[in-house]
Amino acid sequence: MIKIKVSLLIIALLLLSLLAWIPSSYAQSFDQNYLNWKAEQQAWDDRIQAPKSVKRAVSPVQAQPVLSTNKISLNQASVDQLQQLQGVGLKKAQAIVAYRQKQGPFKSIDELQQVRGIGPAIFAKNKTRLGL
Repeated sequence: MIKIKVSLLIIALLLLSLLAWIPSSYAQSFDQNYLNWKAEQQAWDDRIQAPKSVKRAVSPVQAQPVLSTNKISLNQASVDQLQQLQGVGLKKAQAIVAYRQKQGPFKSIDELQQVRGIGPAIFAKNKTRLGL
């Protein structure tokens, strides 16, 4: 009877030690997989980050659409800059640029009223901010 109890105790201890070892091996495997994944992610991040020393060149024409008196140049402003005008969204700004490309440079700021969607009210709100 004592032999059976001792045998069962030994078997129980072996099973417990085996059960304790299995999760430990899975945890080590998981840790290693995580470290590999993290290294791969860092390598990708390093590849896609632009060098900090890269600078974009700006041509003088792009630098001057907003005049020194904070006026927006109808003949040089981009769509984004034209959207700074009151009542001018994306569509109206695109219409101004399209008009300028089709008709040539604006000869006066009053000519802006010829652009579809720009009426007297919008023109009056922005007249002081407009330049050629």
